[in-house]
Amino acid sequence: MAQLNQIPTLADLALQYGTITIQQHQHLQKLFALKKKEDPDISFGPLILGLNFATQYQVGLLKLIEDYLIVKKQGEAFGRIAIEKGFATEKDIEKALDYQKKEFQRAKLRKLIGDILVESRVITVKQKNDILKEQAFFDSELEKIQAEAQQEEREDRDSAYKDSTLTEYEKKFLRIKVLDKEFSAHAIEKGFATDRQVKIAQKAQEKAFEKENRIRILADFMVQLNFMTEDQKALVLKEQQRLEALASPERNPGLTIDISQDKMEAVVKITNGNEHLCAQDIRHALQTKGIKFGVYPDPILQCHLDMKNTEFVAARQDFSVELVKDRKASYFFDVDKVDTQEKKMGVTLAEQYRGKEIFLKKDVFGNNLEQSQGYDFTFRCAAGTRLSSDQTKAFAGKTGFPSLSIEKKLYIHPAIFVLEDADLKYGPLESYANLNISGILTGAYPVTAGDLTAREIRGARIDAIGSVRAEIGITDSFISAQGDVYATYLHNCRIETFGNVYIENEMIDSTVFSSGKIDSKKCRVVSSTLFAKMGIELAGAGNGRTRACILGAGTEHHLLKKVKQLHLEIQNIRRPLDELNEKKNEQHRAADKIFQKMIELKIFHDRAKNKNRILSNEFKQKKESADTKDLKNIVTLVKTFEKRMEEALDSLKTLNETKKKHDRAASLLEQKIKKIEPGIDKRISELQIDVLAFFEWARKHENHPCIKIHDQAFSGTVFKGVYSQMSIEKELNHFSLVEKQNSTGNFNLVLGPY
Repeated sequence: MAQLNQIPTLADLALQYGTITIQQHQHLQKLFALKKKEDPDISFGPLILGLNFATQYQVGLLKLIEDYLIVKKQGEAFGRIAIEKGFATEKDIEKALDYQKKEFQRAKLRKLIGDILVESRVITVKQKNDILKEQAFFDSELEKIQAEAQQEEREDRDSAYKDSTLTEYEKKFLRIKVLDKEFSAHAIEKGFATDRQVKIAQKAQEKAFEKENRIRILADFMVQLNFMTEDQKALVLKEQQRLEALASPERNPGLTIDISQDKMEAVVKITNGNEHLCAQDIRHALQTKGIKFGVYPDPILQCHLDMKNTEFVAARQDFSVELVKDRKASYFFDVDKVDTQEKKMGVTLAEQYRGKEIFLKKDVFGNNLEQSQGYDFTFRCAAGTRLSSDQTKAFAGKTGFPSLSIEKKLYIHPAIFVLEDADLKYGPLESYANLNISGILTGAYPVTAGDLTAREIRGARIDAIGSVRAEIGITDSFISAQGDVYATYLHNCRIETFGNVYIENEMIDSTVFSSGKIDSKKCRVVSSTLFAKMGIELAGAGNGRTRACILGAGTEHHLLKKVKQLHLEIQNIRRPLDELNEKKNEQHRAADKIFQKMIELKIFHDRAKNKNRILSNEFKQKKESADTKDLKNIVTLVKTFEKRMEEALDSLKTLNETKKKHDRAASLLEQKIKKIEPGIDKRISELQIDVLAFFEWARKHENHPCIKIHDQAFSGTVFKGVYSQMSIEKELNHFSLVEKQNSTGNFNLVLGPY
């Protein structure tokens, strides 16, 4: 049991949270000692207010923290008695205390440990009452401790206050609760509400927060429950000087968070530019919404902002990890690269064992939910492999070298040796083979490969599951790889790889995005842009005559570029379906428009018919008495209305035929949509799994914002970390840059020796 005298006084809390200075704290202690002799019931709160050391709001905030510490100590005493009586174990009490702490940090709800143990069915209500009887002495003991606390010197203040440390989100909730107390006092004083109504609204506020994880002020609940009017609410808030603050967006008015219907995904939308935003702003916005699970790491959020993305997923929960654990795949080869051991056709490559397939997981708000399906990241069969009928085993469809891609796709790469140049004359190469080209690989055809080795690569477009190696160099090429890239030089190329990049001599006019490290200690870089998740090491950068180089370390540019390409591919796959849906909707709109005209014509026809009937009756009535001229006029009118009725009927028939044509066209389009939709959905689902697999891979690999230059970097070179950047104004030699957080919480690139 922790020492009871560690409960800080209100004065100590005021000093800890920066409300008062050390001098003010010392003055308070002396004044309290004097006043105590005159009034034994004196407390620090009135003294702090009387000396104008703090506002009523600040004192209220400190009292809430003090309340929690008291409840915590009471809970420890309760737990000690429960253990002594054999009602609960130490583990039960630890769990309850931990839950109590989390509930206060999350929602500032001071739940008593006895209630927590009863709710979790560790003890009964009768046992709780028995413990409370024995604990009666503790309250008086606690009061004595609080009265004497200010006279004692605490040798280890930081450890004593550790439990009362609050996050920005928690501080915000405390501030709102303090302001809500003031609001309720004002409302009762003005006769707008009763004390009972305020308590009901407070209960509703707490329940809503527990359910929605969203902070809402008490005033909203008072209006919602019809205890106050909007005008009364506005009047009290205006007196509190809160109306203007609530009317305007709290921070970043151009940033909104959209939650998916299943509460498994949170999308950030930015409308007013993102120059002023940072990853902390995104996290703050998510916290304000109550989102705390599945949030992507800061480097991913910050990189979205650096790339000027105005809409992106900031948090996502899925069942991929649970499915992988549940299905427990076994692989019979080295999954970290393209295996060097050849597998014969028909050999088993992987096997998975299915489990219960029902998973308990939390949504982005932390609410528990059960689901029996999700994206399967165990393994999928790709080129050269096939799945067993029961979908538990994968076999080699041909003889070759196996690999498992980052998207968890199984491949078999047959070995192909090209003893000449691979060009237009040679013809297209086999898909996803391990290619060993003795000559030059040119861009005659797009190339997909496992591992690829060539003497030189020129003007090629390569997609490799493994590594790409050029003995001489690579020029005018685009390479997407999951392994390492090796070359003597790199000229006018774009490289995107999950592996490391090793360039021996020089990189000129090139762009490199790597989720590994750019490890090229002897390489000079000119007029190029390089980003690497695991850091950059070069001989030098720039030459003083060409455009400045940009070197970024620790960032997620490669991941987000790759994901953006997949999203574009998804859009292209979906486009035919979207076009058909748009055509179908056009046909429906045309049919609806015609139908509206038909309704109008029918109304006109019915009116004409009614008028014709009235005129016919009038003609019959006046036939004997009316003069010939009047009768002729009536007959003329009758004929006119009959003609109009016939024209309306003809128009209705024509319009009906046209409507039927539109309906038939829409029906045909619907049939076509139903025919192609399953295939498109399947292709899109496969790509969505790829996207999620890339993000899951990124979560598991740390970022290293470190850049090392062994020789010289010229002026103008831009260095970037995850959060910060700098441009050098003069040449620097033999140095390193590491991004570090300073005492104020900001990140900076720190210059040091390499």
